[in-house]
Amino acid sequence: MNRFIGLILALVVAGGFAVASQARSASGHDGQPGVELTYTKWFAPTFPNMVGDVGGDIVGKFGGAVLERTVASDGLSAHLTAVYIVISPDPAQTFTAHIEGTSDLQTGNAVLDGRVVDGYLKRAHVHVEFKTINCTQAPNGKCFQGTISVTRSSHHSGD
Repeated sequence: MNRFIGLILALVVAGGFAVASQARSASGHDGQPGVELTYTKWFAPTFPNMVGDVGGDIVGKFGGAVLERTVASDGLSAHLTAVYIVISPDPAQTFTAHIEGTSDLQTGNAVLDGRVVDGYLKRAHVHVEFKTINCTQAPNGKCFQGTISVTRSSHHSGD
């Protein structure tokens, strides 16, 4: 797994794209500060590896991989399990999240939830939403654009 994540990080750094997006600071339901990010990602060099850019509370690079994709028997949706890596210029704000959820294969929209498993805000809740868009960055012309919301719980605010 470490070799796999190393490949993802190398791809992100090699991407060399920068984004300057605006987003507001998020707060968890318990009032603890969190992080609100915008992001655009695409598969590179091919599925399941993802690269991209993040903006908002952290402006940096995105890396990740789809760990599992299971299409429903009706062909209308897919269950996704993925790892997302947000790479900040400040290493203290870099984190890795493990998420899972559902993608609507007709609309191209997805909603996933999970936890930060390493780095900044470790153990915090992560909520991801994205939609499929046309773009020039991806070899196939398809990108995914959305938000990553990270909220701390009061019992882990010291992480």
